Amino acid sequence: MIKKSILALCLFCFALCSSLGQNQEPTIEPEIEMKAGLLGYRFLKDGERLNWKELLEATASVEEAHLLIKRGRSQNTFSSVFAFTGGALIGIPLGQKSADRDPTWELAYLGGALGIAAFYLSFKAFNNINKGVDSYNIAVAKQSSYRFQPEFFIVNNQNGFGLAMRF
Repeated sequence: MIKKSILALCLFCFALCSSLGQNQEPTIEPEIEMKAGLLGYRFLKDGERLNWKELLEATASVEEAHLLIKRGRSQNTFSSVFAFTGGALIGIPLGQKSADRDPTWELAYLGGALGIAAFYLSFKAFNNINKGVDSYNIAVAKQSSYRFQPEFFIVNNQNGFGLAMRF
């Protein structure tokens, strides 16, 4: 009678521990996917598009990634401003030339220099944003790789029946 109640208690403990072990698996955070196109960057997380603000909020948990993305965003903004200004400065002398006026080519030279600076900043921004998204995805993958999965065994030896757990 006592052996049956001990066995029933062991089986009950086994069922209870295995159900608790299943609840301790962490939720898997989806990765962020980055696509660079002609009109800018697109960020997707779990199939939904993220804007810059949502991207920064999503990566706030990983400080290194968050800082890289913030730096890349500011570089991207400066790159856009320099590219627009450089294009306008190049366009002014071309417009003057097409209107049969004396063009001021110094503006075009300055615009070309701003265009080169914009090109450089654009590459720096892309690299920083790409590194930030990659470091976020790596950090999320490391966090979600741990799973508590204990193994339970019913053992029988000279002392009697028992329950063993390996984790």
